[in-house]
Amino acid sequence: MKFLTNRPAVLLEKEKTLVVADLHIGIEHEFRKSGISIPSQTEKMRKRIEMLSRETKAKKLVILGDVKHKVPGISWQELREIPEFLNKLDKKIPLEIVPGNHDSSLKNLVPSIKFHPARGILLGKTYLAHGHTWPSPDFLRADFVLTAHRHPLFEFRDSLGYRWSEPVWIKTVLKKSIIRKKFPDAKTGRLPGIVIMPAFNPFAGGISVNSKNPGKSEKRYTGPMIKSADMKKARLYLLDGTFLGTG
Repeated sequence: MKFLTNRPAVLLEKEKTLVVADLHIGIEHEFRKSGISIPSQTEKMRKRIEMLSRETKAKKLVILGDVKHKVPGISWQELREIPEFLNKLDKKIPLEIVPGNHDSSLKNLVPSIKFHPARGILLGKTYLAHGHTWPSPDFLRADFVLTAHRHPLFEFRDSLGYRWSEPVWIKTVLKKSIIRKKFPDAKTGRLPGIVIMPAFNPFAGGISVNSKNPGKSEKRYTGPMIKSADMKKARLYLLDGTFLGTG
C-alpha cells in the first residue's frame, strides 16, 4: 500500500490499483441551497484522478464509496454530472465502485460501471470497504482494511487562536473485543490493521480527530468499522507524510 504524497489517494502496488474515496459529487448543490456559491468541482476531480492514474501507471481505479452527495435521492447536479464523470473515467482506466452510504440509486445512473457489494471486497491482501457497514468475514484474511467514510482532519491552532484543519491518514489496529464479538472466527487468529483515508473532495468537510468538541458530525460519520478502530493507538500522518503522533 503506497500513500501518494500530497494526494488523498492510495496505490495498491501489487494489484496496480488506484483507490480514492468520498468524492461527494453534488455537494455544491447543497451549498447553493444555503446561499453559498461554489463552482462545480467535478471536472477538476476527474482530471486529478486521470493524472494520478497516469503518474502511478495504475491499471484499475476503485472509488471507495460516496461518489454522490445527496441522501436520500439525487440532485439535478448529480443527474447531470455523475454519468459523464464516471463514464469518461472508465474509458481512461477500468473503474469499479464499492458503494458508500451516500450512493443509493447510483447504479441506476451508470449501469455499465462495475459495482461491488457495500460490505466491501478483498483485493490481494487488502480489504476495501467504505466503512459504514460491517464487512464480510473475508476481511479477516487481509493484512489491512482500507476504509473511508470519516473524512479525518487534524485541527491546528496558532498562538493567536487562529484555527485551521488539514486532512490526515489514520493507521491503527482494530479493537479485538468488538471484532471478535461480531466475528467468532477471529478469536483464533490475528486481526488486520486498518487505514482510514481522507476525503478526495476538499469541500467534503470532515471530523477533526483531535477536537474536544466534535459535535453532531461525529455521529454522522460513525460506522461499525470506524467504531472498531482503536484511536488511542492511531498513528496520524498529513498528506505530505509528516507524522503527527499517536492517539
